[in-house]
Amino acid sequence: MEWSIEGRLAGACNCGTPCPCWFAEAPTHGSCDAIGVGIVDKGHYGDVDLAGCKLGVAYRTVKHVWDGGLKVAVYIGEETPEAQSEAMEQILTGKAGGLLALLFTLVEDFKGVRRVPIELDDSGDKPYFQLGRASTVPVKPLLGRDGETPIAVHNALMSFGGERLLAKTESRFVDPDLGWDWPLVHADFGPMKMGSE
Repeated sequence: MEWSIEGRLAGACNCGTPCPCWFAEAPTHGSCDAIGVGIVDKGHYGDVDLAGCKLGVAYRTVKHVWDGGLKVAVYIGEETPEAQSEAMEQILTGKAGGLLALLFTLVEDFKGVRRVPIELDDSGDKPYFQLGRASTVPVKPLLGRDGETPIAVHNALMSFGGERLLAKTESRFVDPDLGWDWPLVHADFGPMKMGSE
């Protein structure tokens, strides 16, 4: 099925900033525990309009992320209508092809699809995102030499279609149902663009 999504994406993990996984380097602490959320501004899955959909992912590695063995949970905004939810599940689990299909070959333990509150506010001077009821992640952009412009990384392995603005956070991700509870240090946000091609 042909699909495409464009929007905004934010993420965080337990690595130092920037996350070494972006550059195929070993994670800061020997493994990487990470989350990400996205808001679809425009997109489709066949004839299904995906504008407004909210998505999320959480994963744990046992070693380097690119070596595989990932434990992954996929999240969809709890208010998402059924047709859009089914379409997003196909996309996020790699069944619809594209980059996410390639990334899903790294998954060893899939924890399923969960419906939770998801938010992303990157428009103000205090950006944050939320994945689930227990995890709100404030992000502090890292500024460049001029003291005003966020530092951007272009063409990183995990850029998902756009530049990534570097940030830091001091927060935690908690999923009580999975028993996951880990610190978050590195953060990033920016545009998202993916598709079946």
